[in-house]
Amino acid sequence: MKKRLSPRILLVIIAAMFLLPLLLAWFMYTGAIDYKPASTRTLGELVEPPLPLSWENIYLVNPAGGDPMPAPDELERHWVVLRPVPAACGESCEQEVIQLRQIHRAAGRNQSRVRIALLLEDTSAAADISRMQEIYTEFNLITGPAGSLRDIMRQASGDLSSTYLVDPLGNIMMVYASGADPNHLKKDLKRLLTWSKLDE
Repeated sequence: MKKRLSPRILLVIIAAMFLLPLLLAWFMYTGAIDYKPASTRTLGELVEPPLPLSWENIYLVNPAGGDPMPAPDELERHWVVLRPVPAACGESCEQEVIQLRQIHRAAGRNQSRVRIALLLEDTSAAADISRMQEIYTEFNLITGPAGSLRDIMRQASGDLSSTYLVDPLGNIMMVYASGADPNHLKKDLKRLLTWSKLDE
């Protein structure tokens, strides 16, 4: 005859199965257990600490040639993928801009939470502005003082050929080097849009 466990022992086992994961989570949360994964799940370069920027004095270029409009209303409280565009955007530069279009489209139902901002170096080049709009009408073409925003971007990556991910609080939090796999940005952005509530 098989020996059965007493109801009291069974109750203790069930309670332990329920309580042990909660205790483990609590100890990890409070720091009593210091566990850090060997690698993070982010694919871009994390900016630590995040660098705050301001959209003040940044303007949206009017492709029709009218007066520029203040950018804060359009960019604040959104996830912004920020990419500087040089005066002469060659073939490789244009390909990276096209990839940003694909990243925005891949956001699907979350597209309204994301802005793609192209910081133009030369706003007098009407042909370049027209070409950026031809590639994707949802691009936010922006301009601003020679320093300020560019200085912060250079501080984050060391140059101005990278793509930057700005959170809804206005912090540069991730950098993607020129030529990096665009899927890295797409995957990081998808994860952030799934779990973050910063833009709500």
